[in-house]
Amino acid sequence: MRDVELVMVPETFIGDYVVQLNNKNKDFIEGFIELKGSSIANKKIILPIPELKLKQELVTNSEGIATVKAEVKKLNYWSPNEPHLYDVTLFAESDTLHDRIGFRTIRTEGQHIVLNDEDVFLKGICIDEESPFDGNRAHTEEGAGQLLTWAKELGCNYVRLAHYPHNEHMIRLADQMLILVWAEIPVYWTIN
Repeated sequence: MRDVELVMVPETFIGDYVVQLNNKNKDFIEGFIELKGSSIANKKIILPIPELKLKQELVTNSEGIATVKAEVKKLNYWSPNEPHLYDVTLFAESDTLHDRIGFRTIRTEGQHIVLNDEDVFLKGICIDEESPFDGNRAHTEEGAGQLLTWAKELGCNYVRLAHYPHNEHMIRLADQMLILVWAEIPVYWTIN
């Protein structure tokens, strides 16, 4: 029998969020914070990013969503050469969420992949979320770390998470380990 982990949340809690660079103007961070629960309208949310000297006070709309938009100065971009991650904390009434976020831009120009306005050559492999030691899914931080360590030892700067979204440990560790990630969307094979 597998261990089951229950998560207890406050009556009103942070259900989802996105904090990222604006895809057309890298001088702006944008996104949203969504509250879930019983009382979500007109709630104050505080978003500080201390290293950027940024502190936004936001208010949710009737659907529990607060929009993030802030101008940033002297942003250090995340790249496989320098994995700069910013400490980001969301405060919403009785719920607090902490994350480490790397800001970057990525686009294609013809057959070129451009990361932070520089061409990048991807050297990588596809990996499944399988533990090489016990035949189970590599859903722990240790399992994800082992798979990514092996990718680094092969000289990879990129991995494709094959066939399905993997546990978030994989993405977070890849950010720390200088590895770009191509993550699949859920059930991509059923989309026409």
